[in-house]
Amino acid sequence: MFPHLDGLFGRLLELARRWDGPYPQWFRDWIDAERRATSLCWWEPLVVPGLLQTADYARAILGAGPDALEDELEQMVAARIERQAILDRPRPPMLWVVLDETVLYRCVGSPKIMHEQLLHLAELAGRPRIAIQVVPARVGVHAGLLGGFAIASVEGAPDIVYLETSADGQVAEKPSVVAQVTLRLSTLRAVALPRDDSRDLILKVAEERWSPT
Repeated sequence: MFPHLDGLFGRLLELARRWDGPYPQWFRDWIDAERRATSLCWWEPLVVPGLLQTADYARAILGAGPDALEDELEQMVAARIERQAILDRPRPPMLWVVLDETVLYRCVGSPKIMHEQLLHLAELAGRPRIAIQVVPARVGVHAGLLGGFAIASVEGAPDIVYLETSADGQVAEKPSVVAQVTLRLSTLRAVALPRDDSRDLILKVAEERWSPT
């Protein structure tokens, strides 16, 4: 139904086979940046970002390929959930997430998994240091359609960006790249719904589209 996701799922599964630890080598610099960040900004046009995923949602994404191995899959899910510990620290980073509205309607796993995932998003959006905004479908073509990205701000160091690509993701610190990605994020936030309206939309879709009753 969503052929543009096939490459993403296949790439994640291929990465799992090449791991010599909980994360692929190229991703470890980003994981370190996440752990040290005072603020994180994330744009995601396809799926809920890993830091906000439930275990069942993560499992459905990472296990989407026909040849996913159970032991690798559970290792990947555990590693993803482990990353979320930064949000429960006494002084967590400020997390600002911007999602495309289509993320709320894309069935990952099952209606039950989607319902629980959107309720989880709404709960997280109520935390004082987590902001979630949704770019409504009525916006049409926008600056974020070229792919997902994230920006980590680390005290005393240049910002670091993570770029989703058709091959392995890329981590970059080049000032011109950081500036371009930061401008794109600002453009997306300008057309996104306000925080409260975004949370209301997430809850509405959870109940009207994915409620099990």
